Amino acid sequence: MKRTQNNIFSTHNLVMMAALAAMQIILARFFGIQVSDTLRISFESIPVILAGLWLGPVPGMLVGLVADTLGTLMQGLVWFPPLALNPVMEGLVAGLSAKYFIRDGLTTGQNDWKVALTALTTGLLNAFVVGLVGSTLYSIIIKGNTTAFSALLWTNLLTRLTTKPWTIAANVAIVVMVNRAVYRSVVAKIVRRTA
Repeated sequence: MKRTQNNIFSTHNLVMMAALAAMQIILARFFGIQVSDTLRISFESIPVILAGLWLGPVPGMLVGLVADTLGTLMQGLVWFPPLALNPVMEGLVAGLSAKYFIRDGLTTGQNDWKVALTALTTGLLNAFVVGLVGSTLYSIIIKGNTTAFSALLWTNLLTRLTTKPWTIAANVAIVVMVNRAVYRSVVAKIVRRTA
Protein backbone atom coordinates (compact mmCIF):
# COMPACT_ATOMS: atom_id res chain seq x y z
CA MET A 1 0.00 0.00 0.00
CA LYS A 2 1.57 3.26 -1.16
CA ARG A 3 1.63 6.22 1.19
CA THR A 4 2.54 9.69 0.07
CA GLN A 5 4.38 12.16 2.27
CA ASN A 6 1.08 13.92 3.03
CA ASN A 7 -0.65 10.85 4.50
CA ILE A 8 2.32 10.04 6.74
CA PHE A 9 1.20 12.97 8.86
CA SER A 10 -2.54 12.35 8.59
CA THR A 11 -4.58 12.58 11.77
CA HIS A 12 -4.98 8.79 11.99
CA ASN A 13 -1.26 8.19 11.60
CA LEU A 14 -0.31 10.92 14.08
CA VAL A 15 -2.65 9.41 16.67
CA MET A 16 -1.17 5.94 16.10
CA MET A 17 2.36 7.36 16.28
CA ALA A 18 1.54 9.15 19.55
CA ALA A 19 -0.01 6.00 21.05
CA LEU A 20 2.99 3.87 20.07
CA ALA A 21 5.42 6.50 21.41
CA ALA A 22 3.50 6.57 24.70
CA MET A 23 3.66 2.76 24.89
CA GLN A 24 7.42 2.90 24.26
CA ILE A 25 7.88 5.45 27.06
CA ILE A 26 5.85 3.34 29.49
CA LEU A 27 7.68 0.12 28.61
CA ALA A 28 11.10 1.81 28.75
CA ARG A 29 10.73 4.01 31.80
CA PHE A 30 8.39 2.05 34.04
CA PHE A 31 8.93 -1.59 33.08
CA GLY A 32 12.63 -1.54 32.18
CA ILE A 33 15.27 -2.94 34.51
CA GLN A 34 18.64 -1.16 34.64
CA VAL A 35 21.16 -3.94 35.32
CA SER A 36 24.31 -1.80 35.03
CA ASP A 37 25.52 1.45 33.45
CA THR A 38 25.65 -0.24 30.07
CA LEU A 39 22.92 -2.90 30.27
CA ARG A 40 19.18 -2.57 30.47
CA ILE A 41 16.49 -5.21 30.12
CA SER A 42 13.37 -3.78 28.55
CA PHE A 43 10.69 -4.38 25.95
CA GLU A 44 10.73 -0.80 24.70
CA SER A 45 11.62 -1.88 21.17
CA ILE A 46 8.23 -3.48 20.52
CA PRO A 47 6.18 -0.29 19.85
CA VAL A 48 8.94 1.18 17.67
CA ILE A 49 9.22 -1.99 15.58
CA LEU A 50 5.43 -2.08 15.21
CA ALA A 51 5.40 1.61 14.18
CA GLY A 52 7.92 0.87 11.44
CA LEU A 53 6.07 -2.23 10.27
CA TRP A 54 2.62 -0.66 10.33
CA LEU A 55 3.28 2.94 9.29
CA GLY A 56 6.60 2.90 7.42
CA PRO A 57 10.21 3.95 7.97
CA VAL A 58 9.68 7.69 8.57
CA PRO A 59 6.91 7.28 11.18
CA GLY A 60 8.89 4.42 12.78
CA MET A 61 11.94 6.65 13.10
CA LEU A 62 9.86 9.52 14.46
CA VAL A 63 8.19 7.29 17.07
CA GLY A 64 11.61 6.07 18.19
CA LEU A 65 13.14 9.56 18.34
CA VAL A 66 10.20 11.26 20.06
CA ALA A 67 9.71 8.46 22.59
CA ASP A 68 13.41 8.31 23.44
CA THR A 69 13.74 12.08 23.77
CA LEU A 70 10.58 12.57 25.86
CA GLY A 71 11.27 9.53 28.03
CA THR A 72 14.83 10.63 28.73
CA LEU A 73 13.77 14.18 29.60
CA MET A 74 10.88 12.93 31.78
CA GLN A 75 13.35 10.92 33.84
CA GLY A 76 15.69 13.88 34.17
CA LEU A 77 18.50 12.08 32.37
CA VAL A 78 20.97 13.45 29.85
CA TRP A 79 19.77 12.96 26.27
CA PHE A 80 22.65 11.35 24.39
CA PRO A 81 22.38 11.23 20.55
CA PRO A 82 24.34 7.96 20.07
CA LEU A 83 21.79 6.21 22.33
CA ALA A 84 18.91 7.90 20.50
CA LEU A 85 20.13 6.27 17.28
CA ASN A 86 18.95 2.93 18.69
CA PRO A 87 15.18 3.49 18.52
CA VAL A 88 15.53 5.56 15.33
CA MET A 89 17.36 2.68 13.67
CA GLU A 90 14.74 0.18 14.88
CA GLY A 91 11.93 2.17 13.28
CA LEU A 92 13.91 2.59 10.07
CA VAL A 93 14.85 -1.09 9.73
CA ALA A 94 11.32 -2.28 10.52
CA GLY A 95 9.81 0.23 8.08
CA LEU A 96 12.20 -0.68 5.28
CA SER A 97 11.58 -4.35 5.95
CA ALA A 98 7.82 -3.85 5.66
CA LYS A 99 8.28 -1.91 2.44
CA TYR A 100 10.82 -4.11 0.65
CA PHE A 101 10.86 -7.51 2.40
CA ILE A 102 7.27 -8.06 3.55
CA ARG A 103 5.78 -7.03 0.24
CA ASP A 104 2.56 -9.11 0.46
CA GLY A 105 1.33 -7.18 3.47
CA LEU A 106 0.99 -7.93 7.15
CA THR A 107 -2.56 -9.30 7.13
CA THR A 108 -1.69 -12.87 6.19
CA GLY A 109 -0.30 -15.33 8.70
CA GLN A 110 2.09 -16.52 5.98
CA ASN A 111 4.28 -13.49 6.64
CA ASP A 112 4.72 -14.15 10.37
CA TRP A 113 8.22 -15.49 9.71
CA LYS A 114 9.11 -12.23 7.91
CA VAL A 115 7.78 -10.20 10.82
CA ALA A 116 9.80 -12.42 13.19
CA LEU A 117 12.94 -12.00 11.06
CA THR A 118 12.45 -8.23 11.06
CA ALA A 119 12.10 -8.15 14.86
CA LEU A 120 15.13 -10.43 15.22
CA THR A 121 17.25 -8.24 12.93
CA THR A 122 16.32 -5.04 14.74
CA GLY A 123 16.96 -6.74 18.10
CA LEU A 124 20.41 -7.92 17.06
CA LEU A 125 21.36 -4.52 15.63
CA ASN A 126 20.00 -2.83 18.75
CA ALA A 127 21.76 -5.08 21.24
CA PHE A 128 25.04 -5.87 19.55
CA VAL A 129 25.85 -2.98 17.19
CA VAL A 130 24.21 0.42 17.72
CA GLY A 131 23.23 -0.15 21.36
CA LEU A 132 26.57 -1.72 22.25
CA VAL A 133 28.61 1.19 20.89
CA GLY A 134 26.13 3.84 22.11
CA SER A 135 25.97 2.54 25.67
CA THR A 136 29.75 2.18 25.82
CA LEU A 137 30.18 5.79 24.66
CA TYR A 138 27.54 6.88 27.19
CA SER A 139 29.44 5.17 29.99
CA ILE A 140 32.69 6.90 29.00
CA ILE A 141 31.43 10.37 28.03
CA ILE A 142 28.47 10.95 30.34
CA LYS A 143 29.24 8.68 33.31
CA GLY A 144 32.98 9.45 33.24
CA ASN A 145 34.17 5.85 33.12
CA THR A 146 37.94 5.94 32.59
CA THR A 147 38.26 2.40 31.24
CA ALA A 148 39.62 2.17 27.69
CA PHE A 149 36.88 2.07 25.04
CA SER A 150 37.90 -1.34 23.67
CA ALA A 151 38.04 -2.95 27.12
CA LEU A 152 34.69 -1.49 28.12
CA LEU A 153 33.18 -2.51 24.77
CA TRP A 154 34.24 -6.15 25.31
CA THR A 155 32.95 -6.16 28.87
CA ASN A 156 29.68 -4.65 27.71
CA LEU A 157 29.41 -7.26 24.92
CA LEU A 158 29.98 -10.17 27.31
CA THR A 159 27.37 -8.79 29.71
CA ARG A 160 24.88 -8.40 26.87
CA LEU A 161 25.47 -11.95 25.64
CA THR A 162 24.04 -13.29 28.90
CA THR A 163 20.73 -11.38 28.86
CA LYS A 164 19.99 -9.81 25.49
CA PRO A 165 19.23 -13.07 23.60
CA TRP A 166 16.33 -13.72 26.01
CA THR A 167 15.00 -10.19 25.60
CA ILE A 168 15.32 -10.40 21.82
CA ALA A 169 13.49 -13.75 21.74
CA ALA A 170 10.67 -12.34 23.87
CA ASN A 171 10.46 -9.22 21.66
CA VAL A 172 10.24 -11.35 18.51
CA ALA A 173 7.43 -13.48 19.96
CA ILE A 174 5.49 -10.45 21.24
CA VAL A 175 5.85 -8.50 17.97
CA VAL A 176 4.55 -11.47 15.96
CA MET A 177 1.63 -12.07 18.36
CA VAL A 178 0.62 -8.40 18.58
CA ASN A 179 0.90 -7.95 14.81
CA ARG A 180 -1.23 -11.03 14.19
CA ALA A 181 -3.83 -10.02 16.79
CA VAL A 182 -4.08 -6.29 16.06
CA TYR A 183 -3.04 -5.53 12.49
CA ARG A 184 -5.92 -7.04 10.54
CA SER A 185 -8.67 -6.06 12.96
CA VAL A 186 -7.54 -2.53 13.82
CA VAL A 187 -4.43 -1.13 12.14
CA ALA A 188 -5.20 -2.19 8.55
CA LYS A 189 -8.51 -0.32 8.71
CA ILE A 190 -6.81 2.85 9.93
CA VAL A 191 -4.01 2.59 7.37
CA ARG A 192 -6.55 2.02 4.55
CA ARG A 193 -8.34 5.25 5.49
CA THR A 194 -5.13 7.27 5.18
CA ALA A 195 -3.70 5.63 2.05
